[in-house]
Amino acid sequence: MRTKLISFSVGLLFAAHGLRAQQCSASTTIGRYVIVCDGFLSTGPNSPLIPAKLLATASGDFNGKINGTGTISLGGQILTQNVVGTQKLNPDCTGTVTYTQTVNGQPGPPLNITFVVSENGDRIDGLVVDPGAVFSCVLRRTSRLMFGARGEGDAPEGVPE
Repeated sequence: MRTKLISFSVGLLFAAHGLRAQQCSASTTIGRYVIVCDGFLSTGPNSPLIPAKLLATASGDFNGKINGTGTISLGGQILTQNVVGTQKLNPDCTGTVTYTQTVNGQPGPPLNITFVVSENGDRIDGLVVDPGAVFSCVLRRTSRLMFGARGEGDAPEGVPE
C-alpha cells in the first residue's frame, strides 16, 4: 500500500511540474466583454445597502484602457452607467482599476475594483472595494478583436470582427 501511495505522489509531482502558472499583461485582456454584477450598494454615506444588479458590456484595448456601458437596477430604480479607466494588471493575473463614471449622465464617484484574470483572459472576476459596496462582477470575453483601439478604424479586409 505504501508503494502505491509513493508512486501516486511522485506521479502528481511530475504532472504538476508540467503545469505552468498563467502570466498576464495588458494584452491578456484585449477584447470585448459581457458583464454581470450582483450585490448590494449604498446611495451615500450612512445609507443602507440596497440590492443591485448590473448588465453591461466593456472593451479593453492594447494599453489596458477599459470603456464600459451598462444598465443597473438599484433597489428597482433603473439607471445607466458609463465607465472609463486604465487597469493595473500584474504578471500573476491580479489587478486593480479605478473608473471614472457617469450615472444617468451625471458624474459619479470613482469606482475602485480589485480583480483576478483567468482562462487566459476569457474570464475576469471583480470585486468593488469602495465603502458601502458589497458588489461582485463576472466578465466573459465575447471577442478578442479590438479594431479601432489604436485608431485604425474597422477590421482589415477579410478579418471578421
